Amino acid sequence: MRHTFVMGFGLTMLSCAALAQTQASVDFVIAAQPLATALDAYSATSGVELFYDGELVIDRRSKAVEGLLAPDAALRELLVGSGLVARATGPNSFTIAPRPPSRVADSGHQAYFGAIQARVAQVLCARPQTRPGKTDLLLRLWIGPSGLVQRAQLLDAPGDRRLENLFAAALRGVSIGVSPPTGLPQPITMAILARADGGASGCADPATMAVR
Repeated sequence: MRHTFVMGFGLTMLSCAALAQTQASVDFVIAAQPLATALDAYSATSGVELFYDGELVIDRRSKAVEGLLAPDAALRELLVGSGLVARATGPNSFTIAPRPPSRVADSGHQAYFGAIQARVAQVLCARPQTRPGKTDLLLRLWIGPSGLVQRAQLLDAPGDRRLENLFAAALRGVSIGVSPPTGLPQPITMAILARADGGASGCADPATMAVR
């Protein structure tokens, strides 16, 4: 089974209440629609990063969200009835996941996603050639039992074999720092999305990274 999820570069774990205190209200006008496009609209409006398994949003619909709302409140409203929940994973980011039957399993996977997020951000941002920029990129990772990236593949590269090789070389052999939890499906596919305004993603500037 191929595991696809959203990644981003926010590293600080915050509660939703703490995050709400740091965010100004935003004027949302998002119609009820397929959840994938609703989440895209939410990110474009709020500037908030969303991390989620791309397969989760298939055949799901959002609720309409309209009015001046804090981003966390708007996201909760958007997800009503979807069977999904949002958890703050940084000062400007949320992870979206199924409402878990077991807190232990959920926290284990979320902690590992956070470890991947932090390490991939560190590696890609350290190199001018791999810093996320103006083009959407799809990255696939295979992580070994010891936590080393065994293989990294840049998918749908914009006709640039050199860029594909740079990403693969930068991430191959990198240690995530912890072994993957039991039962984590692989490969892990990460989509790095450029902002709608063409701004850079992920490093010095806020980023939006999402999974298809």
